Amino acid sequence: MNVYTIGGSNPPFSNRLTFNSLPAKPTLTLSNPTAGTIAGAAPTPNINTVLPYLPMANMNQWSFDVERALWGGAGLDVQYLGAKTIHLDRNYYTNTPLPGAGAIQARRPNQKWGVIRAVSNDMVENYDGLNVILRQRFNHGLSMLVSYTWSHTLDVGTDSNNSGNGAAPQDPYNWKGDYGNSNWDIRHRIVASYSYELPFFKTAKGFQHYALGGWQINGVITAQKGTPILLNAAGDAANTGAATAERPNLIATAVADCGHGHLVGCITASSFTVAAPFTYGNAGRNIVKGPGLTETDFSVFKNLPLGTERARLQLRFEFFNIFNTPSFTNPTAVFGTATFGNINSTLIPNRQFQVAAKVIF
Repeated sequence: MNVYTIGGSNPPFSNRLTFNSLPAKPTLTLSNPTAGTIAGAAPTPNINTVLPYLPMANMNQWSFDVERALWGGAGLDVQYLGAKTIHLDRNYYTNTPLPGAGAIQARRPNQKWGVIRAVSNDMVENYDGLNVILRQRFNHGLSMLVSYTWSHTLDVGTDSNNSGNGAAPQDPYNWKGDYGNSNWDIRHRIVASYSYELPFFKTAKGFQHYALGGWQINGVITAQKGTPILLNAAGDAANTGAATAERPNLIATAVADCGHGHLVGCITASSFTVAAPFTYGNAGRNIVKGPGLTETDFSVFKNLPLGTERARLQLRFEFFNIFNTPSFTNPTAVFGTATFGNINSTLIPNRQFQVAAKVIF
């Protein structure tokens, strides 16, 4: 329902405009409300609108799952999940001229208005995912969960209210040209977690039990491929005045090697060129991937009994990103600028350490 809030930026709520008409011979009608002159505003105001047919989004899912018991307390789970979603919303700039020479306003379909932003529900998204999960229930002090996911998400863009990359295709009249890898498409991801109660001095008494027994180690290891890089081109080669950034032309296989020491120029610029005048770039959407992520969290717990078997004090020594492995954000990717392919920040914090105490009962 949030898409309806865009109407609040129209007159009379904001950007109020005045249209004058002759009293004896009115020139303003409901079919032509902008005739005449406008006081204090440009003669071609921009406006937002919501199209009359906005069906609710609809998702269909299907799945298949096979489980197999292994050794004591262990099992293997192989899952497939597919999904298809229709009627997702996008920004549809209905008054965008076709690529060409000349003044933009003079080539608009409706020259009485400037930019007309309409919200339309005609986008699609498709997902396929394979999960392989190995579980080890608590056995001899060890529990473990290892999961691998291969997935592929295809769509046209994010929702219409996203300011960074709202679902507005490069060519508003050909949204299928933007159908490609989703902004959050992560092709491979592995997560492994474990907890192990050290057996040393587990049955000891007195000082040995309190000082040397009751130790437990835990960890989570995450490794994944990067997300797509939103590649754009500087300028407006198509000369349409579109609100969405255009893309360059692809002249060779697009290559990106970002992260792991490649922080400057990590996208091969020679694979692209600026689109010819009055044309859209032919490079697909989200065709190169950014740097991946690797993180290892580790903790050591010390369990101390508190008088009864049902209560204990747990001292926790926790390390986040213990190996201080840098994981980087996607690079800037505006072709034709000096910073094309440069990485400016990291994705996760540096190593962090904390000490905590927890009473369990």
